[in-house]
Amino acid sequence: MPNCATESSQSGQLSETAFVGRQPIFRPDQTVHAYELLFRSGEQNAAVITDGDRATASVLLNTFTDIGLDTIVGSKSAFINLTRNLLLGENLSCLPPDRVVLEILEDIKPDEKVIAAAQRLVSSGYTIALDDFVYSPELEPLIGLAGIVKIEFPAIPNSELPSHVQKLRELGVQTILAEKVETQEDFDLCNSLGCDLFQGYFFSRPQVISQRKTQVNLGPIIRLVSELQNPNITVGEVENIIQTDANLSFKLLRFVNSANAATKRKIESLKQATTLMGISRLRSLASMMLMTSINDSKPQELINLAMIRGKMCELLAVESGESRPDRFYTVGLLSVMDAMLDKPMEDVIPLLPLAADMNEALLNRTGDLGPILVSVVNYEAGKIIPPNSLTARQMEQAYQKTLRWIADCGIGQ
Repeated sequence: MPNCATESSQSGQLSETAFVGRQPIFRPDQTVHAYELLFRSGEQNAAVITDGDRATASVLLNTFTDIGLDTIVGSKSAFINLTRNLLLGENLSCLPPDRVVLEILEDIKPDEKVIAAAQRLVSSGYTIALDDFVYSPELEPLIGLAGIVKIEFPAIPNSELPSHVQKLRELGVQTILAEKVETQEDFDLCNSLGCDLFQGYFFSRPQVISQRKTQVNLGPIIRLVSELQNPNITVGEVENIIQTDANLSFKLLRFVNSANAATKRKIESLKQATTLMGISRLRSLASMMLMTSINDSKPQELINLAMIRGKMCELLAVESGESRPDRFYTVGLLSVMDAMLDKPMEDVIPLLPLAADMNEALLNRTGDLGPILVSVVNYEAGKIIPPNSLTARQMEQAYQKTLRWIADCGIGQ
């Protein structure tokens, strides 16, 4: 994701302006049906995307935690583009199924994993849309799951449009959306063919909406992501972590109220918010916050490294019989924060509320938590030096499990 007007402070906070593009989607009578939300990095009405995962996460967080879904789309639905990683991951579970339509982009190959992920989302109540659709037989499994299919009008010759529309109707598609409709003639043709929805410059160009972001302190987000790895953590414990940072508390309350605006139920306390979200959705939201909070100049590979280190440390701690493997996850995750924040580790430590043994592991690679971290760092360099009584095979198995976990999380690869 490119620079988003970010200013990094010495306190580990990120202050930036939230930008979201929106383009209306119209009914045949030219009333607004929904809005597609688009990544924007500034007031200019164009997208320059270098990291699709972070761009989509940025759209979601800017919409739900900073600007507000109701401010952007009112009572309408929001169409959101998905990357393959986010589609296959678990981070979408924090989104309200009744307020969003999830678009599967045309460059996502419809393999078994993609079809299974789409099935899970539909079973969970989400509406799936296929973007920039041009018919091919391999797409039929996804067509059967899609509530909406978007036909890219300029990509299909006018003479072939009727057969495309007829084929989609035969396959049971209820809603066909003609996109990139740019003239009255385009609209008249698509309308005469029975298309249900329309989008394009003929109706409206995308509009950029902006809002000053609430400052985010990286420390509480990291701690939240880390603690949520503990399978025994309770909603009450999560609430205690969140309430240590006023801005994080505000973002959670804003997210919950934005996501549940249609119910007219006002959520006014952290206890209500965390209980309503639940551990799984809180974990998804925290992961997206971490993904978008790291300085945008940092490569996705650095975030991947942090997650891989954390999970591998955790798995090796389990194999070693440690009682709190989640603490090892935290140490592994934080071991790259010096590179992420461009600060020496001794300057990073004061930003994070950690126990003394965790500080010792991060600074000196010693203490009870240090040896496993050292083994994982060595493994990255091709040196297999198992910690304690573990074997090289156990390290390899932990690494393979970690890679599968990264894929399941929807973090870039």
